[in-house]
Amino acid sequence: MRDIINCITKYIDLVDTESFIVHWKKFAHSLILGIHEGYQKGYYEPNIVGLIESIVNSIGSFETKYRDMEISTKSIFIHGNKSQVEFEYYDKKTQRELGDIIFILSIVYKGRKYFEKMTINQVKKSNRADWNLSSDSAKEQLYLLSRFPKFRGVNKSLIPIKEYNLPNYSGCLGSYGLLYYPGDFVFASSNMLDIILKNKTRLKLEDLLLYGGKEYYLNLRSRMFPWDICECPECLYILRELYHFLKDYRYPKFYPLMCWSPVLGNSCMAYNSYEFSDKYLRGCIGEMIYAKNLRYNHYAFQFLRDILSMIEKKARKENLENILKFVLSLNFNNYVGSQDDKGYDQFNYEGGGIGIIHTAIYLGEDK
Repeated sequence: MRDIINCITKYIDLVDTESFIVHWKKFAHSLILGIHEGYQKGYYEPNIVGLIESIVNSIGSFETKYRDMEISTKSIFIHGNKSQVEFEYYDKKTQRELGDIIFILSIVYKGRKYFEKMTINQVKKSNRADWNLSSDSAKEQLYLLSRFPKFRGVNKSLIPIKEYNLPNYSGCLGSYGLLYYPGDFVFASSNMLDIILKNKTRLKLEDLLLYGGKEYYLNLRSRMFPWDICECPECLYILRELYHFLKDYRYPKFYPLMCWSPVLGNSCMAYNSYEFSDKYLRGCIGEMIYAKNLRYNHYAFQFLRDILSMIEKKARKENLENILKFVLSLNFNNYVGSQDDKGYDQFNYEGGGIGIIHTAIYLGEDK
């Protein structure tokens, strides 16, 4: 457990450096450029895949170093396969895409992965920060990403043909990227959107501002009174695992994994690319799918392994060296390689595509 405290301490030290800020700003600007390029090319909703590809490709690959630490961001877009899944929506079976972009953050210390977070993001496009989520397909999609009912992949999907039952402890395993002109987006957890849209047919930016005011207030309050411990269930879930060590410390930086924490907190909203990039790189976005010697969502962890194994097999079969190299670069502690190959020979779901954006933060060794 001592190594966990040291890892978190180094992570907090890193986010206070100019190098971290430089990486954060570059990541945010790349997102904006990708979205803006998509709008400039006139991508419209049926061809949203083109816009997603523009966003993912704009991120590219870049690194930022600070002493013995490094932040490395890479992205890849996989053509020709949708993340199509089948699930029960009230009294009927339906099929929807699970998401458009998977954001992953890995924290590596002493050459080993200590923490990992993920969110499965669905992209929605608008010209005036006014999104229509009232169609049957949109409602089914939101139902899937907010509740994660039992689901399974379908033929030719990147999701294996097996049954999945994923918990969503953070409320942010599923999320939305709400794009708006001329080139920015709002990040919001699917759980939060589901609540906001209960009695609405359209979603406006001001709806998110009103709902997000509570989170903003809590963040502001925590900056003023950083010794107050958050009591939300998501934070206490992991905090209780650290109690015996944390009780011996009084300095705020030793209270990780809480909403107000500088790293590895839990945030369900970001109003623009710069705010999202900061929260993403500080580990405050998404579900904890790996935590060394602590509890985490191992069901979601295995699910991601299955997807990566699917992509790895596709890359080997079609000689896609750049995709294979990308997937293998995520191979911390034998990360990739599921033993279940059911459905893995079914590829080329025409008209589809999914992006993966991965950032690894290497924290070096002890000082």
